[in-house]
Amino acid sequence: MIMKRSVFLSFILLGMLVIPFTLKAQENQTLYYMGLPQSKLMNPALQSSYGFYLGLPGVSSVYFNYSNNSFSFDDFIFKGTGEFADSLITILHPSYDIDDFLDKLPGRLYISPEAHVQLFALGFRSGETYFTFDITEKANFFLSLPKDLMTLAFHGNSAFVGGTADFTDFTFDMTYYREYGITLSKKFNNRLTFGAKGKLLFGKANLSLKNADLGITIDEGNAFTHTLHSDISLNVSAPITVITDSEGFVDSIRIKEVMDTDEGIIDFILNSGNMGAAVDLGAVYNISDYFTLSASIVDLGFINWKQDVYNFVSKGTYNFEGIDASPEFDVNDNRDLGDVAEAMLDSIADIFMPLTQEEAYKTMLPAKVYLGGTFNVSEKLNLGFLSRSQIYKGKIQQAFTISANTNLGNALITSVSYTMSNNSYNNLGVGLSFRGGPFQFYFISDHIPVTFNKMQFKDNGNVTSFPFPADLKRINIRFGLNIVFGCNPKRFKDKPLLQ
Repeated sequence: MIMKRSVFLSFILLGMLVIPFTLKAQENQTLYYMGLPQSKLMNPALQSSYGFYLGLPGVSSVYFNYSNNSFSFDDFIFKGTGEFADSLITILHPSYDIDDFLDKLPGRLYISPEAHVQLFALGFRSGETYFTFDITEKANFFLSLPKDLMTLAFHGNSAFVGGTADFTDFTFDMTYYREYGITLSKKFNNRLTFGAKGKLLFGKANLSLKNADLGITIDEGNAFTHTLHSDISLNVSAPITVITDSEGFVDSIRIKEVMDTDEGIIDFILNSGNMGAAVDLGAVYNISDYFTLSASIVDLGFINWKQDVYNFVSKGTYNFEGIDASPEFDVNDNRDLGDVAEAMLDSIADIFMPLTQEEAYKTMLPAKVYLGGTFNVSEKLNLGFLSRSQIYKGKIQQAFTISANTNLGNALITSVSYTMSNNSYNNLGVGLSFRGGPFQFYFISDHIPVTFNKMQFKDNGNVTSFPFPADLKRINIRFGLNIVFGCNPKRFKDKPLLQ
């Protein structure tokens, strides 16, 4: 018999192994026009005004991002109505109509956290050319859920009688890799600057689900009659051991014992068996002293996964007509309801338990396209517009940002921004950078919470309360410390437009 419980538990353990490395991929929109050395992460043509900069290991740039297009905290916990008006309730409260929650959801929900930590960075200017080198740890996660899955969870199969619950939008990817990058940016004349960045990638761990078909059809005449169908594949590259039976079906999955040792963890971190490459291209064009246009495409690349690779395939159809509970009430039948359910699960397993292979595969990075422009109000103030399009598996995530940016001789740089992204329209961002001697510290966020709910907890008559952000579909922060020399702020040849 195939060990179903062991397989499911092992998948959970595998997720627990990889998820800590996926604390997914976009940069702060506010960063783009701040003139920091890290701005080149979004457009390799952007040149820092510093002649030299050094990013210290682990503190040069730390970045965390979380976004979803569907819900925020106050969609789950909120003030009730009527007799519950003075209390906070959840969507599962008997007084709440769950359809109000489901009606807010788009047809496809996605969640994408990511984390980047720059291990080392170095940049310097030589004439009209700027060189940089950096090493960065990156962990990306992407989860897409179909609305039908949420409807099924809250309403059961009654919502799909005579139809199909379509789960083909269900997919997820987890990737942890290291990036080595070299950037070259050159000013060809007073107007045009072109930049390119080559990247060498080393994949550490990956889970990639391809969903061609997954769903449940409910018979119109009998809500207990279901047809389950799947055509999905899951590629995995991770320090695991997969044990199969004589027919090639998965029996169990285990994390390699070597991962319990320091040597095993170091070997995992330094693994170079999964190589890839990517390129960033960008350009900046100064129309005049007051107007500038820029464009870039970032993360155009791939990773080949060859080490510790497994391919899981599940394809088939199963007709389920409910569980025959008669043995539970027949004194002459030695079977109980658990035996009947177990037999049913074994039948499903014959079709849906995944077959495994060990073939190398390739994943693409989520490519980003940036289009922007600035209007220089004065020598120290400019207004910026930025469009960002992330393209991944045929889907596009779009964001637009407007910003006001000041630069007081690079001693103090500030930015205030507003971003529309992921069905969210209240994203007020800020950026702050100040320099003391050769040390430049900066903090950037595209989303500063502006509305809060008051959370209260009672313990032995004592009430503890604290504010919690109400609408939190998106969080991203970046902070770091650079060592900089050779400040050379931009100077206008003409007088400012406004004085």
